[in-house]
Amino acid sequence: DHPKTLVACAASLDMPALALTDHDALYGAVRFAQAAREAGIQPVFGAELTLASGHHLTLLVKNERGWRNLCRIISRARQRAPKGEALFPGEELARYCGGLIALSGCKRGEVAAALLAKDEALARSAAQYYRDIFGAENFWIELQHHLLPDDTAFVHQQVALAKKLGLGYVVTNNVHYASRARQQLQDVLVCIRHLTNLTAAKYEGLLRPNSEFYLKSDRQLAYLFSDYPEALANTLLLAQRCQFELRYGLQTLPRFPTPADISPECYLSRLCRIALPECYANPPAEVHRQLKHELAIISRAGLANYFLIVWDIVRFAREQKIRCQGRGSAANSLVAYLLGISPIDPLAHNLVFERFLSAERQVVPDIDMDFQADRREEVIQYIYQRYGTDHAAMAATVITFRRRSAIRDIGRALGIPAGLLVRGERLLDEDENDDDSAPVGLLRRLCEQIDRVPRHLGIHNGGM
Repeated sequence: DHPKTLVACAASLDMPALALTDHDALYGAVRFAQAAREAGIQPVFGAELTLASGHHLTLLVKNERGWRNLCRIISRARQRAPKGEALFPGEELARYCGGLIALSGCKRGEVAAALLAKDEALARSAAQYYRDIFGAENFWIELQHHLLPDDTAFVHQQVALAKKLGLGYVVTNNVHYASRARQQLQDVLVCIRHLTNLTAAKYEGLLRPNSEFYLKSDRQLAYLFSDYPEALANTLLLAQRCQFELRYGLQTLPRFPTPADISPECYLSRLCRIALPECYANPPAEVHRQLKHELAIISRAGLANYFLIVWDIVRFAREQKIRCQGRGSAANSLVAYLLGISPIDPLAHNLVFERFLSAERQVVPDIDMDFQADRREEVIQYIYQRYGTDHAAMAATVITFRRRSAIRDIGRALGIPAGLLVRGERLLDEDENDDDSAPVGLLRRLCEQIDRVPRHLGIHNGGM
């Protein structure tokens, strides 16, 4: 479900905190943080990590260090797996465990999988391994109960293991949709992901066994874990320890390598003064005053490095005869003009620099660059080579469902004949049947629920 939907449901249940732990991703973190702040709920950030062994491990962020480490873990897990997948080597966890709390995971966790295989020695060994990495206070056994036949006995096994090893245990719920009513939509989304229909997905074991994977109230969970009330109380304890706040501000960019360790501010000033005679035959006093003014504001804002990075990209493009040009409010900057980023002389056109950057607004100004379409990839590869994959990445775009694509995808999942789906939107508008059990009525309801839900990730054409 969408983070806003989950937060709204948590608020209706009077929950003081909520954790979002998507699989191998933090894509929903920003919207989750915004929705939680508006609802007065404490957001807990995390992810369900897929290890190279195929096991799952839940990681929660305690502080700034933990956030940075989790981002690094996910990046490395994505880089080492086929596109769309993630696999993180368990032996590298020790390098990035700072600031994180680890939970043993769902039934696909290493500890749980060993217990389910009736190998208690292996389960104990796995739990000790994670305890040694994260510390006893930061590794917890994760308890889940979804009313499956063996869940009660399995919870008892996990608690017994935790007590033997001196580990804490905590209740979680494997939430895949906010309310029970959304279970059918979740099944359909699984079918869309696997390009199959509900009948085949059920036969292949792709769907969850019941409709218990929703956000439950404290009363419901207290009933399920009545033997272990301390496990439920521990959820509040962990929430109190996870106090990271997602902040927005100036982006931390890779440092441009200036020659002989000259500061970015000095090097930017040198480049501008070298360019002065090239742009002005006899620079008037007004040009010198404006340059000094702009450099002072850029320096105070900590943006000299930013200008140098953009200048370097433009320099590369010009040397390779790749057509490029800046546009937008960057044209108001004399520094941008001197660096060749913008072709517009702002003084000749009486343009105001503060419309681009002012001392009062501490934000990174937009310097939009257009590059020759058939050679843009050369520029992208130069940036990767210049700064490395640890410091450069393409921006992602989130593609959401719209009515037309939803009809096609949901219809296929429901097994509606292709001949009917060709009529698409006309079919929904013409049929006035409100019966949800009828194919068209069900299709209409699911299309309403899926509207603007993320469908897949894309790569931005040029955003880095």
